[in-house]
Amino acid sequence: MTVRAARLQVAVSDDRRQATLTLLPESGLEGEIPLTLEQISQLIATLGQARAAMQDKRAVPPMEGASFTPIYKTKWTVQPEALTEGSIIAFQHPAFGPVGFVLPPSDIEKVVRALTVHMGMVHTSERAPGKPS
Repeated sequence: MTVRAARLQVAVSDDRRQATLTLLPESGLEGEIPLTLEQISQLIATLGQARAAMQDKRAVPPMEGASFTPIYKTKWTVQPEALTEGSIIAFQHPAFGPVGFVLPPSDIEKVVRALTVHMGMVHTSERAPGKPS
């Protein structure tokens, strides 16, 4: 197994007003690129578009066994989606900005059932101390 060295590093300034992308020796390039929040957001969006294009002809991987970090504090919305007659669920992701997905009508009932079961499992009030925010 070959382990490759990192090719770049990103550091956030102490005042959190900018980040610096540093090209490391393994990249074969040299330099630093200072980035604002808006520029970081554009870079993330552009990288996401590139990833989507590269993933386009591949099957969507299963969620079983997938690793992810849940978001506990966000703003979200649910709205109708006319093209599929489904529902859009969108939220503010702290790392990626606003993201969303469409649930087709056939999946909406599954989600409602699952959430109803989950509500039946809740043992504390919604504002109980110690719950993540």
